[in-house]
Amino acid sequence: LFLCHILGEKSVLGLKLCEHFFTLAAASRSVEAPGARDQFLLHVPRAVLALTRAPSEFVFEVSVQLTAGAFLGALYPHFEFGDSQQVAFILQLSLGGTIALSSARTFGTTRQALWRELAPNLGGMGLGATPMFAATCLVELPRLALLTLAFLSTWFPTASPRCAFARYFAPCFGAALAASGAAHVANVAQEPKSAQLSSVSFLVVAAMFSGVAPRLGELRKLGPAARPVVWGSYARWLVEALYAAEISALSTAWRMPPAFYNRPRAESALMGLLLYDYVAKSAALNCAVLVLLGVLFRLVALLALKCANRDRMGLRSPHHALLDAYAFWRNADDVEEVAVPDNDGVRVVRVYD
Repeated sequence: LFLCHILGEKSVLGLKLCEHFFTLAAASRSVEAPGARDQFLLHVPRAVLALTRAPSEFVFEVSVQLTAGAFLGALYPHFEFGDSQQVAFILQLSLGGTIALSSARTFGTTRQALWRELAPNLGGMGLGATPMFAATCLVELPRLALLTLAFLSTWFPTASPRCAFARYFAPCFGAALAASGAAHVANVAQEPKSAQLSSVSFLVVAAMFSGVAPRLGELRKLGPAARPVVWGSYARWLVEALYAAEISALSTAWRMPPAFYNRPRAESALMGLLLYDYVAKSAALNCAVLVLLGVLFRLVALLALKCANRDRMGLRSPHHALLDAYAFWRNADDVEEVAVPDNDGVRVVRVYD
């Protein structure tokens, strides 16, 4: 620009220099990236390497699951049918909490490299967020399955539930998908400390709206505003799925009308269904809802990855649109974009005169 100013804007050499400069400037704002399929195949081995880079961390996660399952089994050894809902409630707290907190490193440890690779300028690689996110979530599935298996492997022999191991593994794995998906939303959109607090808050809200205390009938009285929270609580579907799994393994003697029993709440399966507003054959539906919640939370995390960190990738942030609208309303013509380096990458700042 200095040479163009010296030579003059109307000279032939000055015009060529200006044209060459603006061509380079336009190229610096867009990097040609490979197709989505090639990016996905590129990110799969990288995601495997990221998860297996520190074996000690995975061993620690597995040991936490083994310990949590053993402690829960020791609290309720050979539990009775009357304690089924209480056992399911504590199980969802233990499993969901450990899975959500351990899933923080899935995206939390690669934040800076992730923003750099997604940046569509010469400082980045211009890769797409969707292939990378899909590859990471796909590679994470075996890890979640192993952690769920580790938890149940120490809890199941001591607790001795009435149904088969698979009837517990399926809903617990679905709950692990939902809890880890919610943790991904927090870790993608927020800083590590804030993300951890958000994950714990989600677990608390999910437990409050699990339908145990207060029950589902009482939660319905809160009105339509509480309905999305109840539906979004993985604990609500996990507790019902485990309760329904226990009922499916009971004999006909447990399914008589409540008046036939001396202790209806502890001995009558029908009394439990009426008291908690559960459906006897809803285990498969509850597992499907848990998987859908896991997919939904991951879609929200993908949206947060694209929108919540645009300034970290050298792009305009969505909330800056309000400033643009205000500047347009005030007829601010002197607007300049400045790239400001920081610890996490390059942040684009728009300066208004």
